[in-house]
Amino acid sequence: MDYKVILARTALRDLGEIARYIASDNPRAAEKVGYELIEIAESLRVMPLRGFAVKSRPGVRRLLKDPYLVLYRVDETQRVVSVQRFWHAKRDPQAMQTE
Repeated sequence: MDYKVILARTALRDLGEIARYIASDNPRAAEKVGYELIEIAESLRVMPLRGFAVKSRPGVRRLLKDPYLVLYRVDETQRVVSVQRFWHAKRDPQAMQTE
């Protein structure tokens, strides 16, 4: 049975910021990147624990869609994956907060 994937408000905000930033130079690339990030998030429906644990953030896991990190939490009892952030890997991780 698949997991339900939910995008947190912070993840949706990140997605919008990423798309706007890329669109200022290349609208088609912005659309492509946006869809790719959503696709990788949705892929967590199957095998959500395949991402690596984030040592500094208990309960948070990450997948890499270079150069972006997809940060998420898994609730095994509810079978829910909550995508917390889409984060550019070169950004300061100290500035990141998850819900």
